[in-house]
Amino acid sequence: MNIVFVLTYVVKYERRTEFQILVKRFLKFKKENPKAFEGLKSWRLFQQEYGGVAGSYVETWECKSLEELDNVNARMMKHKEMIEIHTEFHKLIDHTTLTESIWNTVA
Repeated sequence: MNIVFVLTYVVKYERRTEFQILVKRFLKFKKENPKAFEGLKSWRLFQQEYGGVAGSYVETWECKSLEELDNVNARMMKHKEMIEIHTEFHKLIDHTTLTESIWNTVA
């Protein structure tokens, strides 16, 4: 059974354009560095459109285990560019809205 690491957050209103640029930069990094993401079954980013907190994001990282997720994270963070992306991400979001949780596959 897989686990899914789930982040939810809201991007600061005045930083939305920068966030879109950062997402593109992350996707380019992910494509150019597939070995850093070995073991990651899927990564998805959703934006809230209706209900709840409009404009909030849900980001999911799916792996076969928590250990595998830790390994993916460790490999990613060996890259200077990924450290820069991670640092910039935290400048763009409203930290009062950030949640992190781990979901297990049930059925």
